[in-house]
Amino acid sequence: MAQRDENRKKGTFSAIRLAISKKYVYPFSRKRMMLIGGVACAVLLAYVVFNSLFAKQSFLSQGPLSVNHANFESECTRCHESFRAVENSKCSVCHEKANDKLGTYTFAAHYVYASGDPRRAGSSEHGGKEIPCASCHPEHRGRDIEITEVPDVKCTGCHEYGSFNKSHPQFEFVRSRIPDDSTLLFTHIKHVKEVLKKIANVNIETACLYCHKSEGEGKHFMPVNFDAHCAECHQPVGNETPALTIRDPGNPALPGVETLQMIQSRRGPGTFWAYYTNPGEFTVRAGTKVVKSPVYHKDPWVLENLKLIRQTLYTDVGLTDLLKTQGGVPPNQGARLYKEAIATLQDYANGLRGRPEPEVQAELARIDTLMREVQSKLDNSLSAFSIAAFSAKGMIDNPDLTAEQKKEFDDFARKVARPCLQCHVVEHAAILRVNADQRVLRRAEFNHRAHILQRRCLECHTEIAINQVIAEKDTSRSLLVNDRSAIQNVPMIENCSGCHTPQEASTRCITCHLMHPNEGKSANLQLFVEGN
Repeated sequence: MAQRDENRKKGTFSAIRLAISKKYVYPFSRKRMMLIGGVACAVLLAYVVFNSLFAKQSFLSQGPLSVNHANFESECTRCHESFRAVENSKCSVCHEKANDKLGTYTFAAHYVYASGDPRRAGSSEHGGKEIPCASCHPEHRGRDIEITEVPDVKCTGCHEYGSFNKSHPQFEFVRSRIPDDSTLLFTHIKHVKEVLKKIANVNIETACLYCHKSEGEGKHFMPVNFDAHCAECHQPVGNETPALTIRDPGNPALPGVETLQMIQSRRGPGTFWAYYTNPGEFTVRAGTKVVKSPVYHKDPWVLENLKLIRQTLYTDVGLTDLLKTQGGVPPNQGARLYKEAIATLQDYANGLRGRPEPEVQAELARIDTLMREVQSKLDNSLSAFSIAAFSAKGMIDNPDLTAEQKKEFDDFARKVARPCLQCHVVEHAAILRVNADQRVLRRAEFNHRAHILQRRCLECHTEIAINQVIAEKDTSRSLLVNDRSAIQNVPMIENCSGCHTPQEASTRCITCHLMHPNEGKSANLQLFVEGN
């Protein structure tokens, strides 16, 4: 054995006599290697398990969570299951509104916000394109990172618009030449002059803000409301109808109005107001004509007689008689028409509650049940409601009236509503609906307060030349002709892109556009959600 070990000695190597190992290096046996590797893996697995259960998971985490989710940093299972990516259901536990019918934080709801049309969320074209929340809101990037700051690349993957100040399309109301509401006969210049006299001020913008009241945060303005903005000057005192021919029950082909006593005797649906109206407001002349004074805003006597004229002009008026005004609304606002119709029917039912007959009371109970069911469907439906039944286009002309007789009834309707014609338009013997909310940026949010230090109101809203006329620099008729409510007095995109450049104000998508419906107050969406 000693001789064998001696033979294994190799001496030196090369001319400089480098030392050589005295023994050959023999590798460990395979069993020993597998044993050592198994022990190492077991130690590593034990560390991972201990770190996951008892430590802060720093070994597995990709990085610190944002400040919004910092409390979950030691509990990965709050968001992750089996180390998989975060599913939307985990996000909705905290962020989804309870019983929210729009599915606020789903990607499909993005299409609702963008269009205001609830049908888009459930369509196969859009509803099936769900993407994970974490795709746009990645975590583990540090405490100071705002996960709501979605990068533009997440938007431009579908919306190929590029930079705002280079290739962004023109605003839709300009691009599609969408007119503003034209059913209100309103002149800005005349009203600004009157307000300046009233407040004894020369600041034109102060006069604008006298009617355009800011909402609480200052981002937007409240919708125009007669009682809040108009009634102070437009009092019913002095308003009266012309002498109107009293209706002859024996000759329905002749236009005429019903007196207060006739309406009370008829006891028609929705005429409960007639029992509380002051008879002194009516003056009968020669037994054939009647004058009402004063005429109030939404005067029930005027509206009732307009309805009677419509029922003579048309054999089928659909559901239009359940509305105080007529005129089109966007498809996504159909719910508001149904809710107004339900309120009218409820008013009809209330007028019968004093009737003692058992059959009447039984019918009222049935009607109340139906009303609650319909109201529940309205409150919980994502469907867009058809507005065809409320459209004047669906009304069927009375074949028993000649063209000349129809014209007589139309003219008489405008005569009945003459005190209203100072501000309103009458068609089909009905007052046309006014769009109280004049906001036109349906797919974006504009914050007035954030801009007020850079620009004054009239530096951007220039379509109506108030400054020139008030200062008497230009009083040409062309400027006055354009002073009407149908003018879109809203800046075009060029007015915005002058400041929103990479060197100055932000050009990011999220500066103006929001992903989730409840983040802003998109006019269309709010009307759909609240049914106002």
